[in-house]
Amino acid sequence: MGAEKRKWNNRVDDYLNRKAAERGHVIAMARMGSTALERGDLDEAEAWFRKAAAGGDRVSMGNLAHLLRERGAPEQAERWYREAATAGDSHAMAHLGNLSAGRGKLDDAEDWWRQAAGEGRVEAMTELARLLHRRGELREAERWAGEAAEAGDVEGMITLGAILCDTGRAREAEPWWRAAGEEADAAALVKLGHQAEQRKDLGRAESCYRAADSAGAPDSAVRLGLLLHRRGEVEAAERWYMKAAKRGDAAAMTNLGVLANDRNDPGEATAWYRKAAELGSVPAYTNLGRLAADHGNFQEAEHWFRAAADTGDQAGQRDLEELYRNRQRF
Repeated sequence: MGAEKRKWNNRVDDYLNRKAAERGHVIAMARMGSTALERGDLDEAEAWFRKAAAGGDRVSMGNLAHLLRERGAPEQAERWYREAATAGDSHAMAHLGNLSAGRGKLDDAEDWWRQAAGEGRVEAMTELARLLHRRGELREAERWAGEAAEAGDVEGMITLGAILCDTGRAREAEPWWRAAGEEADAAALVKLGHQAEQRKDLGRAESCYRAADSAGAPDSAVRLGLLLHRRGEVEAAERWYMKAAKRGDAAAMTNLGVLANDRNDPGEATAWYRKAAELGSVPAYTNLGRLAADHGNFQEAEHWFRAAADTGDQAGQRDLEELYRNRQRF
């Protein structure tokens, strides 16, 4: 009987709310829009949000902008984001900052993010900190990233870690990387790091990978090693490769072999390459072949180049062809 009474009360509430909305009550219109959105009726939701927004409800302006963006009407969405932002909606301000940044209008983005951050919008603090970090304005970047991180924002924690690391305070960054790793999915952190690498934002990439390592991502250590290796930080790279190799990462073993070879230690290089080859590392096959060829062991070189070529590896195929040409020549 209790459930039946609740259903009856809900029907009465819906009826009264609709009547109020039809009489022009702005809050009732906004509620009608939200109810329609919850049940997936986007046309009705849009209609009610438009009416409530026209009546000056800034939450409905923002909801209408979100809905229009999702429905593939970006110009209309931006118009309502601006209306909502002008009415003081910090969420809309943050979205306008993101839209401006996406168009390369960084001055406009900064203005909107500053307004939103001043209103306490955490995601805007993080975006502002990232922009300032890229510009080299590290003190202010650290302040905004710190506020976002303290508020529990994972992106803020990652950004703060990157800034602290870039200013030589990696020890201070480590607790924030751990905190980000506790809050976020490890795979998602690795993906963020990869995206940052593609943008050549290596400081952020490093911070993402360190956070991912704290979260237990199995491939974070080798990715960190590769990043540091490319930056010329060989000793640090070797430490991360070693950590990954202990987890059974074949790519890390291969790269430990590369570092050993660079030190003119072919014995250690061969040992690492063989460990990686046992796990199916194709680059280890080709590296073993090249080491063997360098020492005149052409039969062994052929074995390893063929193993690589048989996987479809183009480098292995080229090396095998070059080996045949050289043997014919002599």
